[in-house]
Amino acid sequence: MNTASTKALRVVVPALIGVAVISAIVFGGGRTKREATIFAGTTMVAALKNQVSTARNHPGDNIELRTTAPIHAEGDAVIPAGVTIYGTVTEAKGGGRVAGAPVLGLRFTDIEVDGNRYAISADGFRIRGHNDALESVAEIGGGAVAGGILGRVVGGKKGTVPGAVTGAAIGTGVAVATKGDQLLLPAGQKLRVRLSAPVRVTYHPEPEPQTQ
Repeated sequence: MNTASTKALRVVVPALIGVAVISAIVFGGGRTKREATIFAGTTMVAALKNQVSTARNHPGDNIELRTTAPIHAEGDAVIPAGVTIYGTVTEAKGGGRVAGAPVLGLRFTDIEVDGNRYAISADGFRIRGHNDALESVAEIGGGAVAGGILGRVVGGKKGTVPGAVTGAAIGTGVAVATKGDQLLLPAGQKLRVRLSAPVRVTYHPEPEPQTQ
């Protein structure tokens, strides 16, 4: 290799290394991973990726949500929004005078943080609509309401349809009662997913703000 080529390499190689380091910092590769425990009782706010309904879904169907707010873990650990929550449909029954009240149930099984997947234990979500064959408002099977934030079942022939939600849905109009006494949770519907057991995860913290 001649002298000119050697000099060129001495200039180009450090420059390439510098670019790689800057790219790693900008795109997050330079951030140090941390470990943290998300404690039992922690609530994660997440939005459904796709709609879920009693008309199209069946028990065992997979569901996916994405957290829309940071998750606060042990100490001062804060896991950025964007964590994926996986689950399955546990119940999907349309209603009617013969079938009774429509029911839709979900179970949350795993979370994915920075490409790593972890099994979780979490409170389930269950919504039971109004049974047109009965005059009374639908009751919650099992009694207690988990989460404390309820919504209405909206739509149907009578406008606001009495119903009950177990779990925590955010906002009014939790589910749409479609024709044929079906329940539907639209894509983007936010749910509160509450952990019933702790889980330890590895994550990239948010980059520190740049000071000028």
